[in-house]
Amino acid sequence: MAGTGKKWFIGCGIGCGLMFLITAGIGTVGYFGVKRFSDRAERIEETFNLMDAEYGHPSEFTPAIDGRIPADRMGVFLAVRDDIQPIQQEVSGLFRTLDGTDGSGWMAKAKAGMKFIPSLFVFIEERNQIMLDRGMGVGEYQYIYALAYYGLLGKDPSDGPGFTVTSDDDDHGDDNWGWQANVGERDDEGDVREKREREVRRFVNRVQSQVLANQLVALDGHAGYLDGLDFDVWREEVAAEAAAMARESLRLLWEEGLPAQTRASLEPYRDQLDATYDDMTSILEMGLVNHN
Repeated sequence: MAGTGKKWFIGCGIGCGLMFLITAGIGTVGYFGVKRFSDRAERIEETFNLMDAEYGHPSEFTPAIDGRIPADRMGVFLAVRDDIQPIQQEVSGLFRTLDGTDGSGWMAKAKAGMKFIPSLFVFIEERNQIMLDRGMGVGEYQYIYALAYYGLLGKDPSDGPGFTVTSDDDDHGDDNWGWQANVGERDDEGDVREKREREVRRFVNRVQSQVLANQLVALDGHAGYLDGLDFDVWREEVAAEAAAMARESLRLLWEEGLPAQTRASLEPYRDQLDATYDDMTSILEMGLVNHN
């Protein structure tokens, strides 16, 4: 079990270009390990296995071939977003304390640093269970998230705290997880955000490129008629976007403009979507649910 669990946790950190820093300004460097897997981590692993069995890998998701997002699936997505808000806000508050944006002193930052990893575990487990209870897989969640927040609302992939955080898996064996905490001088915030944007874009592109390819395959297996759409024109648009995603590794899905029918599916929920967006935890949204 060391392989699977360790891989998804380490992967979500590095995959999103994050590094875990406690920015307390006291000029020391600390390292603390988290014992291999607590009961909570075991439960997290179980929820990931259940999602894999039910929905497959995120990259196996196939959207509706016409590019629309059914209203019932938007309802499920928004229900997941609402259900997760309490723990999302808790983690967001810890980020803000560590970032210093709430005016907290070094003692509050130290306490936030100690609470961060346990809260992250709760975040992962609760969201996994909420998604299972609501009937939504990781692939569908990530697809709608990318279209809604990056496409419709134009949220910035570099959003998040002004510091970088990463897990450290070097030479600590299978029985421990290592997290490096640099307490003191912080990286240049502009560099942090530039790197984060690249990594988030790369992550989104990697998964959504395959999702788009799945949609294209489904289109090619279709009879050739789509309600309200010119089949050939739409098929050509999807093929062109798939080619652009493959060509540009930092391209977001439909970055130059959502298809009209996709935008029409999202537009009625604009205010609800915007209300559930959090600029601190956005760096977790696409990565922490990915474990491969």
